[in-house]
Amino acid sequence: MSIVEGTVDLTRDFDQPIAEVFAAWSSEDAQRTWGEPGEGWEMSFERFRFHVGETDICRFGPKGGPQYINENRYLLIEPEQRIVYATSLKSADRLTFAGTLAITFETTGDGTRMRLIEQGLYFDGQDDVAGHRSGWEGMLESLGKYLRGRR
Repeated sequence: MSIVEGTVDLTRDFDQPIAEVFAAWSSEDAQRTWGEPGEGWEMSFERFRFHVGETDICRFGPKGGPQYINENRYLLIEPEQRIVYATSLKSADRLTFAGTLAITFETTGDGTRMRLIEQGLYFDGQDDVAGHRSGWEGMLESLGKYLRGRR
């Protein structure tokens, strides 16, 4: 049995105003589009409730393969400024990750600087910070494409 701690800290600049970037996080339809985990993988929300004290539940994984369950409980939502939530990830009914995630939004000229900080615990070698960093980098790239396609 092991527990490893780690942090993912990523900053991205987008050409769109804060209202559009924040809306991409607060909308289930938007998250279904830019949060798609990639070719050969599938994702669905069992529940999406973007409100403080509420919980989202998302399932994802390779088609026909093991499924992961991600739960996010919103602790703080300051529109167009900050989102903070507690998060966990399970696979085959085993907890693989638990942590917190904070996303901040800052105006940069006509665009937005977004910072994502995920701090977490990775259990029993089933998950790791490198995998989370890679996953978030891919999702933020998809978020950028989603935002550019809305113009």
